[in-house]
Amino acid sequence: MKYEARAQAGIRRYMSLRRITDDKIAVKQNVQTRTIQNRIKDPGSMQLRDLWDLAEILNAPVGELAGGDLPEEMLAKLIQMKL
Repeated sequence: MKYEARAQAGIRRYMSLRRITDDKIAVKQNVQTRTIQNRIKDPGSMQLRDLWDLAEILNAPVGELAGGDLPEEMLAKLIQMKL
């Protein structure tokens, strides 16, 4: 529960800072707005690539959008995906 609250707060914070709405994110990720709203409501259901895309759209650190420090295996996957 704590993880989800931190992840939601991080996502909402960067959406507010960048003035990006759910609609704009949905268009950039080529999904429906409701899908983005569901992902933000339950960040644990988000796939790693979706989280990475969201971080790029919001120009935010992935770790903060993930609710804090990422476990080593997730960090390794992110690095592999980026390379």
